[in-house]
Amino acid sequence: MDTLRRLALRARGDVPVTAWLILLAVFVTEYWWWHSRVKLWDGDALYYVAAALKFAGHSTDDSLRLTGVFFHQEATVGRIRGTLTGVAGQPGVGEFNLEAPRFFYSALAVPFVWVFGAKGIWVVSYLCAAVFLFVTMRLLTRLFGVQLALAMLVLYQIAYAFWFFQTGIYTESLAALLIVLIITRLPLERETSRRDLIWIGVLLLVLAFTRQTVPVPVAAIVFAYLWTAIRTKTWGKANVWNRPALVAGGIGVFAVGLVTALFPFNELRHYSEVNHLGNTAYVKAHLGQTLGKIPGLVVDMFAREFRGAFAGDHGLQVLWLLTAVAIVWRFRNVYAAMVVGAALACAVLSILDATGRTSLRYFVPMYPLALMLVADFWRSREWSVRTLPSRPGLGSAGSEPPAPQPAARHTDAPPLPAAEPSTP
Repeated sequence: MDTLRRLALRARGDVPVTAWLILLAVFVTEYWWWHSRVKLWDGDALYYVAAALKFAGHSTDDSLRLTGVFFHQEATVGRIRGTLTGVAGQPGVGEFNLEAPRFFYSALAVPFVWVFGAKGIWVVSYLCAAVFLFVTMRLLTRLFGVQLALAMLVLYQIAYAFWFFQTGIYTESLAALLIVLIITRLPLERETSRRDLIWIGVLLLVLAFTRQTVPVPVAAIVFAYLWTAIRTKTWGKANVWNRPALVAGGIGVFAVGLVTALFPFNELRHYSEVNHLGNTAYVKAHLGQTLGKIPGLVVDMFAREFRGAFAGDHGLQVLWLLTAVAIVWRFRNVYAAMVVGAALACAVLSILDATGRTSLRYFVPMYPLALMLVADFWRSREWSVRTLPSRPGLGSAGSEPPAPQPAARHTDAPPLPAAEPSTP
């Protein structure tokens, strides 16, 4: 009993039980609300479920059949056969090298698939989301205090993007968890040890085979190093971000290269096909003309993105607005550097996707960093609560007109200093 109590106290950390209960109540309520009313998956989910079934020991045909039954797409599930097998000439084989590297998410679902069948994959997303909130709550509490931590996570859970991508059948659920685990190992009001560096490298490798978002945490760490180096003029070991940046940059490049070597994907052909620029040979022959079209294509793509899911996601709108304000107000801070680096990496990944129909999914890995920046901005303002005097009731002394005051007499004593207005 004492052992369980010690483990519970250690897991609770510096977060009071009341805060954990509030966070749990919000999570359970919102989870029930969204999962009972909204379809939280799209076409990619078919592959993740089929892959999990295949990893669990089912044949290709059986995996496709069970996936079709689960999603009520028995007649159309055959379109992902090539995506599942990678065999040339089969439907969907062109997507194989894009989705096949994301096997960690499906592999984690295997024990739950054995128990619950295809629907067991929901358990992975649920656990990833719950652990994400647990780790992020402890991280934000350590950095900014429990009140700001709770406020940030309640705000994030108002955003539809959280429920859609981090509790739906998407690899973002695991990717976001891995990224926040990487953040806990960084020199943010703590020292980074050799063990932390090892964990950063391991987590980046797992992330590379979960979703192609390794550039996001790498860019955040490298920007933090550069930002600190420029401000403090410390480029070597004296810079606390030196070792994390070297490890993240080195392992990040290696991980991306490894995925590319094992699962080669022609990004140029994909980009040209999605934007109807012609085949690869035509693009190479008219490279200058094609490059001239890209700025307009990028603007049009992001316009479609922000007119889509973002327009109806009010929680996400508030988070983006606060993040933008915090970047401007706290641009000297390392949190702003991390968000800028991560946002640039997310933008590049969105451009490479080129479809303009991602619902800003490539920015999901950035949101834990955005929460830290907004919390830092809020703390820096030292908001104070101003109380207005209550309106006097009828017949009270305060309701009488003020009595005329005598004229002030001249005195050599210095006037009393006025109270300084509190910072808004």
